[in-house]
Parts: sequence; C-alpha cells; structure tokens
Amino acid sequence: MQKRIVMVSLFILLVLGGFFVVKAMNGEATALNDSFTKEFIVEEFVEEDFHLFESKTGQYRMLFPNEFQMISEPPEFYGRRGVGFENWSAQIFGSNNGLRHAFQVKFTNDEVDLFNSRLNTMLGNYAYQDQYQELENDQTLIYHGSSFITVIDKKGVIKDPNKYEANSFFGLVRDKNSNKSIELYYSLTCFNEELGCSVNANYQYEFALKLMESIKFNN
Repeated sequence: MQKRIVMVSLFILLVLGGFFVVKAMNGEATALNDSFTKEFIVEEFVEEDFHLFESKTGQYRMLFPNEFQMISEPPEFYGRRGVGFENWSAQIFGSNNGLRHAFQVKFTNDEVDLFNSRLNTMLGNYAYQDQYQELENDQTLIYHGSSFITVIDKKGVIKDPNKYEANSFFGLVRDKNSNKSIELYYSLTCFNEELGCSVNANYQYEFALKLMESIKFNN
C-alpha cells in the first residue's frame, strides 16, 4: 500500500510535468506574475527571493520562494475545508538543469491529536527505513528527512540517501500549542537527462528546511 501511494504521487508529478514544460516555453512564471499565487502573498520580498505566504484558512504563514508558482489547474491541486484543512502544490515552470522542482503542503487542525498517525504515514510514504531527524524552535517541532525515490517496474522504490543522491525531502511541522500541523514534501524529478539533472542534495535539503522553519501558526 505504501509503495502504491508513493507511485501515485510520482505519477501525478510526471503527468503534470508535460503541461508545465509546455507552459514554461511561453515565458518564466514567478509568484508575483501569477494571479492565483499572488492571492496568497501578503508581503513581497521579506527575504531575498522569498515572499510571505498566508493561508486562506488564516491559520499559518510561511515563506514562499519567488521562482515557484502555485498549481491552480486542475482544481484538485488546491483544496480547503473551512479553517481546519488546506492542501496545495507549487512548482517551477522550467529548469536549465533538466530537473522539475515541486513541493506540496498539507495543513490540518485536528480535533484530537493524530500527530503520531500522521508521522507514521509520512515516514511510510517517503522515508528510507523510517529515518528522520528532529528540530525544535520556540513554537514548533519539525520532523524531517530525505530519501531517493525512483520507479522500478512501475513501482515506487525508496532508497538510502546515503548511497544515492537524495531527490525527495519531507517534513512534518507540529505546533506546540495545538493540534495544528503541516506536512511538506519537496521533490526533484528529471524530465530531460540531456541537461544533466544534477542534484545538489545538501543545498536542496537546506531549501526544504528553510520553508519548514519559516512556518508560523496563528494562535
């Protein structure tokens, strides 16, 4: 079941990829020149190359990288239920190294504490042998890790990031004062091997962690 879930995620990204590559040929898209993405930007360039994103639930804020654009089509790639649930995805429309960069965010505010269940599900879907690390700040606990995910015989396979250059980075950010949490998954997929598809795993991991650490829950 876990491998099938990973495979479904990879398939979605690959299907979307063709659409985005074509769109990229019509001009580079950024957070501020896309009307849908800009709806979520409440402050521009709070840091170099980053804007301040605010959820439509009003429950959290985080950094949003300028090179990325939120996915508004098809509609199922943005969803919200009241103030207790929101999921969305963002991607770079084009790359000069043959890689497709995409991240997915899911916010939940559970009535009961389901954190351990969410953590176990995340690890089963994305972690190699349940490997992860913990990071703590004043407001949140962050459970994060990396892995190499590939498709073999039409099945998603998770491999050791210490032996293979990691291309997937995941995290679960927990509010210390409530049942609010955010799952963030950042992936790199090669769409053009002729351009090299070179991955700097340490740099990409730091990028994913920067997004996770920037998350601030509104209380």
